[in-house]
Amino acid sequence: MSKPVKETHWGHPIAVWECARQQMRAELVARARSRSTVSYSELCEAVSVARFRPYSWAFMALLDEVCRDEDARTGVVLATLVVRKDTGRPGEGYFSWAEREGARFEDRESFWSDQAEAVWAAYGPTGAQTSG
Repeated sequence: MSKPVKETHWGHPIAVWECARQQMRAELVARARSRSTVSYSELCEAVSVARFRPYSWAFMALLDEVCRDEDARTGVVLATLVVRKDTGRPGEGYFSWAEREGARFEDRESFWSDQAEAVWAAYGPTGAQTSG
């Protein structure tokens, strides 16, 4: 007996989910190239093919998928550029994730700033990620 083919991902048809991945990646790469950040709500708006709520499980799963693929390719953490609207800095989950991944830091602001500079350099005019 064969396993049924999965037709949705987080409640979205697979084709819509894949388009959402492409839209999110494009927005994050554009922000990296312009040396800017993007709030969770702005990123939700940039993914026009489907409706996502900031901080929802589906949105975070999409962000994780985009960043997992892109980070492996570039060696930097693209999610560094996704920030809270009220503070202009990443949320608690970003720093918790970084610590689980082995990052050690005493000053969150310096850590985040260094990571953002690495992302911007990787996608900047002289960075290796200027195409695609």
